[in-house]
Amino acid sequence: MEKVREQAILNAGFAEAIKSETGENVFLCYQCQKCSSGCPVAAHFDLAPNQLMRAIQLGQKEMVLNSKTIWLCAMCETCATRCPHDINITKIMDALKIMAQKEGIKSKVPAVSFFYEAGMRGIKWFGRMYEAGLMGEIYLRQMMSGQLNYQQVWKNDMPLAIKMFKAGKLKILPTFGKPKVKGRVAEKKDGIAYFPGCSLHGTSKEYDLSTRAVFRVLGISLHEPKGWGCCGTTPAHSTDHFLSTLLPMKNIVLIQEEGLNHITTPCPSCFLRMRVAAKDTRENQSLRERLAQEIPNLSLNGIKIDHLLSTVTEKIGYSRIASKVVQPLKGFKVVCYYGCIITRPPKITEVKDYEYPTGMEKLMEVLGVTALNWSYKTRCCGVSLGISQLPVALELSRKILKNAKGVGAEAIVVACPLCHVNLDARQKQIEEEFKESFNIPIFYFTQLMGLAFGLKVEALGLDKHFVDPTAILKKIEGVS
Repeated sequence: MEKVREQAILNAGFAEAIKSETGENVFLCYQCQKCSSGCPVAAHFDLAPNQLMRAIQLGQKEMVLNSKTIWLCAMCETCATRCPHDINITKIMDALKIMAQKEGIKSKVPAVSFFYEAGMRGIKWFGRMYEAGLMGEIYLRQMMSGQLNYQQVWKNDMPLAIKMFKAGKLKILPTFGKPKVKGRVAEKKDGIAYFPGCSLHGTSKEYDLSTRAVFRVLGISLHEPKGWGCCGTTPAHSTDHFLSTLLPMKNIVLIQEEGLNHITTPCPSCFLRMRVAAKDTRENQSLRERLAQEIPNLSLNGIKIDHLLSTVTEKIGYSRIASKVVQPLKGFKVVCYYGCIITRPPKITEVKDYEYPTGMEKLMEVLGVTALNWSYKTRCCGVSLGISQLPVALELSRKILKNAKGVGAEAIVVACPLCHVNLDARQKQIEEEFKESFNIPIFYFTQLMGLAFGLKVEALGLDKHFVDPTAILKKIEGVS
């Protein structure tokens, strides 16, 4: 009863504190509930997104900062995209988590905070996400707090890790990245700056292999910046706004100093963090001045930041891709899965058809693939909740697999490392958990480009998948 009274105390300055921190006016919310109706994780919240907004309006600070909602948010940007008043609820979620941490309020979902802390520790020590160390620390802390699911670890996670290690997708030792910004710009280079992100050097190695392979065929140089560091991803923007801006900005300036002004990244998280950092730096003078103390030669003049899919479909273009197709992938039906943040929120991504994009479908058509219409192309797979709240991610990923199978797809095409892990590496576990059979291979769009260009299966990393694509590949005319 005392706890209820404590949480009922109103804080008149709460909404103003949120506005000061984020620039978002929560009083614009009139409870249309579009945020809650579109939220893929709302069923697991204790406060639906619209209820959270109302609680902030009413000054119920203790209730909000002690909620599970702020920690379970998947950061899929659906709420921010669909709000009729353009309130960036995702940004507010970050601010609430940071506020709770500063005030010493413990997370109501400890595994999520373990993930953030372990992720940031690896980034600070090594400059990049250390995937094996990340999971090791999370397991250790869950064990020490009595929250470790031993059955999950031994039955699913350990066999998964061993299989990834054997496939060369999980490194025991960390890799290092420390962007060294020198303050001088080299002569302009031809080609595109390629920012692979941490996962493409690890658990998503096949995405990296296939990307480099198809760009060689296209005759376009990809330049990976020397010593690049992690963009900070979810652990950074959930714990420290300045750091979440500093990390990607260091990489952007590093790339500019190497004589390049066009950045492409295969990882949607890297893409969004770079775009958000650039936007915030341009618009916030005090932030820009603080960054300038850390980064010499801070500038955003002429820089272009794309997701790899946009680079392929818009900069390179369908005609050039079509000219390289030597074996059209006929007799193959797929669904194209964009996931959350390749297209959302549109004021950051600048994608016009953000709710129902079609660029990947047009690409499949050029390759000879039949792309089917379906309902889940921009729904959330659970993203990083697959690390900290696996049951939630399994539930969301299962819906995607079920819908894909329901429309007759033989495979799902993705453009995101985390989507691939959740749908491919975890598919067997999803089948066991929900007593269903899917057996749907998950391809990166670059892998299908490579097959249509006549490249070998091994060169595209198709031998590293958990759901074996061999049976499907045999059905495609001309693929051996």
